[in-house]
Amino acid sequence: MNRTKKKKSTKRKQTREKILEGAIHVFSNYPYCTASIRMIGKAAGIDHPLVNYYFPTKSMLFEEVIKQVTDEYFQANISWINGLEQLDPETAVDLYIDRFFDFAAKHQSALRIVALNMVQPEGHDDIPGYEQVRNFFAETKQTFINAIPMHGTADEIETFTNVFNTLAINYLGAGNYHASILGLQPGSPEYLKWVKETVMLVTLPQLRKLIHGNKQK
Repeated sequence: MNRTKKKKSTKRKQTREKILEGAIHVFSNYPYCTASIRMIGKAAGIDHPLVNYYFPTKSMLFEEVIKQVTDEYFQANISWINGLEQLDPETAVDLYIDRFFDFAAKHQSALRIVALNMVQPEGHDDIPGYEQVRNFFAETKQTFINAIPMHGTADEIETFTNVFNTLAINYLGAGNYHASILGLQPGSPEYLKWVKETVMLVTLPQLRKLIHGNKQK
């Protein structure tokens, strides 16, 4: 590749990355149905016709955003489970949640996007890219189960993971709302401490049952 072609390729890559950064910002602050290409172009500092050149439709851009943020979370999730198999189950879960919350506090986009789009208009097709979200939660659930074996029926494990994910999405993805009710700053150590304690309060009894099986009294 000659220097001119390489320069053009680098510029295209940089432009695409700027568009995706702008799109992540917009989609993590506005539901899919209200976000627009103009808004994304403004956030990226790029004329909106150029956004359409790289991503002809809003749905294509949203799907790419979903892929990027869920891939980021999935790779992080693999690192969260490192070393957990060497710990007792309850200590392992406590450490896993600490790692998860620490990452989520610094990378809020994925959970905010999910939280903003949880309620979809009745009778409409799924929001583009949401199949990736479902796959992401299924994969992370399996890695969690592999790291911390549970003794329970498939329905019991499914219920536990669904409740945990739902609470995390609401308390972290919609942190501004919940923190304001509590009089706390979203993302602050005090708020994250409250989230962790609340999630554990709700899920710990079932988790203990799943970890210890019939031995738990």
